[in-house]
Amino acid sequence: MAGRLHVVSKTEKQFLDDAVFAAERAKGKKLSGPEKKEVLRVAREQLLGQREAKAAKQARAEERQAAEFT
Repeated sequence: MAGRLHVVSKTEKQFLDDAVFAAERAKGKKLSGPEKKEVLRVAREQLLGQREAKAAKQARAEERQAAEFT
């Protein structure tokens, strides 16, 4: 586990809220504390994965741009 997200953008907060809402809709009632924590844990892991993928994509773009100008 990578830990908690300390800074969350507005769209990332919306993603977390949507994950909880979808889980509650699937269950048909409010989630208990441990269930909500599990849903949020999985959603945070997805956000971290998205951030890592975005950083890797940005690094590749910078490398490509540097290669074009040399």
